[in-house]
Amino acid sequence: MNMSRLIPVGKITRTHGLRGAVKVFPYGETLDELEPGGKLYLISASNVKPPELTLMHSRPQGKFRIVQFAELTEVDAAHRVVEQEVFLPEERLPATSEGEYYHYQLVGLRVETTGGKQIGILRGVIETGSNDVYVVGHLGGEILVPAIAEVILEVDLQKGRMIIEPPEGLLDDL
Repeated sequence: MNMSRLIPVGKITRTHGLRGAVKVFPYGETLDELEPGGKLYLISASNVKPPELTLMHSRPQGKFRIVQFAELTEVDAAHRVVEQEVFLPEERLPATSEGEYYHYQLVGLRVETTGGKQIGILRGVIETGSNDVYVVGHLGGEILVPAIAEVILEVDLQKGRMIIEPPEGLLDDL
């Protein structure tokens, strides 16, 4: 199989029942859109073809999804994949709308203000109930930037940067 970059879309957190179902913590909404028969992958320690999992069915349970894969038909098999992430090839990710980005596209961007002041590197994304929060590494510490339109003015993936208009008080200690 000739795949591009594999992108994590969730983490298997535990088994569910005795027939090999697993509980998956999804990263975003990608798993919600995957149809039965869709293929997900595990990362192989041997760097050969990644183990493939075929989705049979999936349903929400709170912030998790209960997932049954064709290859996992008993609880012992499911135990072997607990704590592993599941991946999709980058080209199979659903398209995003204008102004929407996957987390993996944002992590690593340089963050600067509209005035050109360098803030740091976007290191992570915290999903909250209302809006995401970007974790920006700055001089050994972190700055938490709300991911809202009033603050995030531009994302330029080609130039590897994000332009922000920080809310009052956010950068006072810099």
